[in-house]
Amino acid sequence: IITMTHCSCAFCENCFKAYFSSVIKEKSIVHAVCPLCNKPDVRGAHGTEESAEYFSLLDTKIRHYLDPQIHELFQSKLRDQALQEMPNFRWCAHCCFGVLHEADRLRMDCPSCGKSTCFKCKNPWAPQHEGVSCEKFKEWVLHNSPEFQNARLENLLSRNKIDCPKCKFRFYLSKGGCLHFKCTQCEYEFCGGCGRPFLLGTACSFSTECGVKGLHAHHPRDCLYHLRDWSVQRLQRLLQVGGSLRCGVCACASGVCGVLEHKEMSGVKEEPCGRPALLEYRGYCMLHYKECLVELINQKCLDPAVLFDTPEIVTELQRWRILFPQQQAQEPDQHYKERLRQLLTEKVRLARGSFHGAVRGESLPSFSQRPPRSAAPDNPARGLPEDAQLLLLLNN
Repeated sequence: IITMTHCSCAFCENCFKAYFSSVIKEKSIVHAVCPLCNKPDVRGAHGTEESAEYFSLLDTKIRHYLDPQIHELFQSKLRDQALQEMPNFRWCAHCCFGVLHEADRLRMDCPSCGKSTCFKCKNPWAPQHEGVSCEKFKEWVLHNSPEFQNARLENLLSRNKIDCPKCKFRFYLSKGGCLHFKCTQCEYEFCGGCGRPFLLGTACSFSTECGVKGLHAHHPRDCLYHLRDWSVQRLQRLLQVGGSLRCGVCACASGVCGVLEHKEMSGVKEEPCGRPALLEYRGYCMLHYKECLVELINQKCLDPAVLFDTPEIVTELQRWRILFPQQQAQEPDQHYKERLRQLLTEKVRLARGSFHGAVRGESLPSFSQRPPRSAAPDNPARGLPEDAQLLLLLNN
């Protein structure tokens, strides 16, 4: 039976060997205390002398009862613990060597490997840390790390990517201009707001009226073409119903919207938007803030029909040639509106990239009065915001 030195607990030799061998191999030296009462408290702020006395007596027992390799590891961990309690001691960030740093500067040079470590933040030293606080250097590392840049690039491209609904080829375009896109790979023409195809009205067999209907006659109600006519407040209301009002990354907080646009009045050049950017629109102009809100609405698969009033529901049903009942005598207006809303959502369902329900399998009409856009053209990036420069580089 072995009795502990700083308490009255005792246990057999086999238990002593098994317990302290496991603790020394797998845990910190501060856990090498009595397994029954956890005494003494070697981590206490005022237990320096008591800790030194305890570990000195424990070292004698470990040398006697345990293997030499375990005893050597115990002494090594005990030495490391004593060094870490010294205010001027730091481990090298590049190797396992410890250094007593007496200089006033943050840079600490390792005599073993010759590399440097910051004494305060304990990170590998970099030239950018010279004359800069650890907090500022940490921000620099964050904004220049590959992980941060990849995440920033992915977030940026997520707002500018266009996927062809037919061949699935992905390319990146600026904002603004016509929603009529033409894939550079398969020549497929589609709407950038909902992915539906663009066809001449005479090619659509949905109804005899298709030849005279407008550009987006049979595009879904959550298409950007329809929702960009809504007010900002109404779009935000739809997002509130869906449980989200976040609209991605702020574009620019300089007072001028810097989102790249394909400005057809300027030929084939891409230029920053240049419209006034308001703080309540998260650094966008109203047009691109609406576009941001619509993108989030589409990501969340929110149906604008939840905010339609009765005339809007009737118009939508008529647009898809859905027969709907008339309001019954003494039927409350709210009840009738909900009946029509349920009929609309059941008959004409929304799906991103395809449209199911009343027009399944039909070719849809559309007229384009402007030439379709394709991959973004070359344009110098000097003087543009950083994100705009990055997009132009990708386009090139």
